[in-house]
Amino acid sequence: MTDERRDVDPAALEAELAEIKGAIGLAEDHPYWWRFWLVEGVGAGLCFTLIQFWFRGGPRLWILAAVAGLLGLETLVKRRIKAAYEPPTRGLHDTRLWLLAALAGIGAVIVGLLPVFDALGDRNAIRLALVSAGAIVGSGYIYMGQLLGAYDIRAIDRYAFYAGGAWILVLAAVIPHVPAAEGWEYAVLARR
Repeated sequence: MTDERRDVDPAALEAELAEIKGAIGLAEDHPYWWRFWLVEGVGAGLCFTLIQFWFRGGPRLWILAAVAGLLGLETLVKRRIKAAYEPPTRGLHDTRLWLLAALAGIGAVIVGLLPVFDALGDRNAIRLALVSAGAIVGSGYIYMGQLLGAYDIRAIDRYAFYAGGAWILVLAAVIPHVPAAEGWEYAVLARR
């Protein structure tokens, strides 16, 4: 028996490995998270639409019941997702800390803009809230796309976050200038 060894080119091997890693997509590498994000995206769109009805007609019991039902359904679906998949072993974050940071950011925007909202009146206050929320959410989507790059998620999957974030930023900037959208700003944003 002869001991014949083939010479391996380290640079070529590294290039092949990089190509294989580049082929990993969000759904393949993180089936848990993409489903979770999909449920949250649909829930946010429906919630924005319900908020629009609240703004147009004032507080109503059916709107409150619909929001509570939507949040309950979203929670149940997320629990089913968690039960159906093995929990991820990497990329986990403490949701309590994330929730605290999100609430602190929302609180800072609300407290900082309260005097502005009071001075603007109802219609313009709604527009300012839309532009503020759209800018924050759109920037968050773009940032999420960048974060996914750290987990070697292929570029095409990250482009969905970049495009979604850019589209939300465009809508937030344009909707207040479209007369046909007046009174339905949040519903239009929800259909992004």
